[in-house]
Amino acid sequence: MDCKIIENKKDLLEIEFDDKTLPNALLTILLENGVDAYAYDPHPLFSAYRLHVEAPDPVKELKKSVKELEKEWKTLSDLIEDSSKKKK
Repeated sequence: MDCKIIENKKDLLEIEFDDKTLPNALLTILLENGVDAYAYDPHPLFSAYRLHVEAPDPVKELKKSVKELEKEWKTLSDLIEDSSKKKK
């Protein structure tokens, strides 16, 4: 996965990804936390996808969302691991 910061201001952060999966997962968490955020395709001919976050401290909000996503992935990973052990 490739990603790069497009814009980083005091109250705005925009990151470009080459795939929709991660930004959509982060967007869901950001919105659940009440953060003003959206994702979009900047141009239909380019394979890029952007996550736009507006908050008093957007980096802090994004870090918080990443940690929540890591917890969710860990829960899923543990569930799959437990399921595979039970089959043996």
